[in-house]
Amino acid sequence: MEADLFNKIWTLSIKKKSASTRVQLISLTEQLLKLYDSQGRLDENPLNPSRKRRLSLPTNHLKSLLSGKVCLVTGGLGCVGSKLVEHLLDHSPSKIIILDILAEEESPYELPKSSKIKIISADILDEQKLEELFKEYAPEYIFHTAAQRDPGYAEKNIVETVKTNILGTLNVLNACEKSPSVSQCVFSSTGKASRYYTTEIYAATKKICEMLLYSFSREGSKKYSMVRFTHIVDNSLMDEQLKGFAQTADSIAIHSPGKFVTAQNVDEAASLMQNALIYAEKGDAKFLLVKNLEWPVESLELALYYIKTFKRKIPIVFSGNPKGYGEKFFRGQLDWKNPLELNLLINVYENRNRILNQEDDIIISSIVPYSIPLLRSLISDIKATTGEDGTKEGLINGLKAIFKDSLNNVPPSQTMEILKWGLDPKNLEKEGLTPADFGEMVPIMIASLVGTPYEKSLQY
Repeated sequence: MEADLFNKIWTLSIKKKSASTRVQLISLTEQLLKLYDSQGRLDENPLNPSRKRRLSLPTNHLKSLLSGKVCLVTGGLGCVGSKLVEHLLDHSPSKIIILDILAEEESPYELPKSSKIKIISADILDEQKLEELFKEYAPEYIFHTAAQRDPGYAEKNIVETVKTNILGTLNVLNACEKSPSVSQCVFSSTGKASRYYTTEIYAATKKICEMLLYSFSREGSKKYSMVRFTHIVDNSLMDEQLKGFAQTADSIAIHSPGKFVTAQNVDEAASLMQNALIYAEKGDAKFLLVKNLEWPVESLELALYYIKTFKRKIPIVFSGNPKGYGEKFFRGQLDWKNPLELNLLINVYENRNRILNQEDDIIISSIVPYSIPLLRSLISDIKATTGEDGTKEGLINGLKAIFKDSLNNVPPSQTMEILKWGLDPKNLEKEGLTPADFGEMVPIMIASLVGTPYEKSLQY
């Protein structure tokens, strides 16, 4: 029944402006509402469980690190940055420097009132300004949260996103290395960086940033660590848009049914950033993520919840996936050897090397090693290229070369398992997918097994 309703909505969405079609779409939406309601999926806001969770935080350890120290937070006027500043004050630092491209009055987030907070308007792309500020304020602990975070915007503004996310991060890391005061740096990444390979701009830039942290950890003099965030409910573009549409629009357009997101709250995000200080290791940029994420939330489910909440007779329509949200889910992304511990923010290679914190609520792991000269080449290409198309080509080609190289550093047996899970014919058929839906990733993984004992298994 559910699939039948979806198919009818897909068909009618093309003609949604017709009055008769609208009547049919409203009727189909009401049927979906009854179906989801009968399953108990609309009893409360689907994002609520994620809003209530809290992570462990070793406050005594953190206080011993941060008491009397200078902390610097890039993007400190943003959602995560401002909450992190609030947390850091609990550990008695001598000063917290906020670097943000926004002025304080432009931020929608309220900072705590404290004489220890110093706000400086600065762009992380201004390398000279960064170095001057690091020299002036001598920060010891750096938390880098500044970024362009909208995947859809990234596809339309490639140069801006690549410069802000990659070259801006490189500037922050270089400033850390040049500053004798800096002890550690923590970077905020995304679960999208766990993809083996991607052609989506936002995910690709964050993946490259993780590689930058790895290279600085291997070759630099400071400690570097990272966190991977998922959908943050306190700053959710999806939640904000769907709620607004349900209140005022004449319909709610979602990309497609079956689009799920895992979610966490901003307090968890700030706690992860602080825990990353403790689990940092010289020579390896560890990343941390929330272990016990709730069941993923479907965007359709959230849209129906808001229609029910505001008691409006408006239709759901399906718009298709825009750029930045279109990559198909690859089942080989998840480690099916441990089906009760599946986590969308960590891939199979990384999951096999994971450890847990003592409180059993944080996963700690490392990215797959790669040839650092390939990263240097990618950065050089990006710096030398102008224009949207050229920048995208340099980014994706460089990432592809690094992905190919990284497969030399993982067990072929794991790659074979990943391909079996990801290309299982029954699952592909059920999800309406083919191997071609995963672009160049699958052929690259298959090629990495040529000449190994698994080569003969590839034909099967």
